[in-house]
Amino acid sequence: MLMKQLYELCYGVEPSKEELTLLEIKHQRLIDNGYSNKEANKILIDTKLNIDNYEHTDSIINPETDPIYRHHELQIHSKPGGFDPATCTIIKSPYYLEMKCRYTMDNLLNYYYNKLIVPPLFRDTKRDIGAMNHLMSSFKSPIINSVDFILFVIDYVASNEYKTTNPLELKNWFQTTYEYLEQFVLSTKLELIDREDVLL
Repeated sequence: MLMKQLYELCYGVEPSKEELTLLEIKHQRLIDNGYSNKEANKILIDTKLNIDNYEHTDSIINPETDPIYRHHELQIHSKPGGFDPATCTIIKSPYYLEMKCRYTMDNLLNYYYNKLIVPPLFRDTKRDIGAMNHLMSSFKSPIINSVDFILFVIDYVASNEYKTTNPLELKNWFQTTYEYLEQFVLSTKLELIDREDVLL
């Protein structure tokens, strides 16, 4: 109902079924990119429902310069299917994988704090933003974006149960994580080559 009202507010006419479906998709895309319902509605109104060229000014990623992200935090996946016991039917949903067009410094810090279980006493937002900005500017690679890489470093530190309360300490694991990612990219390329050989 709200989407119908948004459409009528912007265009002054009632939407067709197709226009309403498209508007719901646009709204969900904003939600998937980390906006609240209120923020998504405001963006839709401000852009007159045309979000294609909307600039996410608080984003630390840029899909135009880095169109592919490998870390799941920067991806939007389709919702999984399921089973409805009331009707005894399988619920299918089409598979899709998209790259997010917005990921903020708050998102990155929250991921860092939660994944590494940093106690609130050791969280200094101003210091940690500066540290993350330093890490992002000091890392350059042809195979992966700096935000993408830092997320993988956080995962590496968490999976090995290392403890850190200062983001600058993540630099200690840059080399090991980068070597792992290089190996992963190489093995993926080799796997694709093997598949092509089988198809020929």
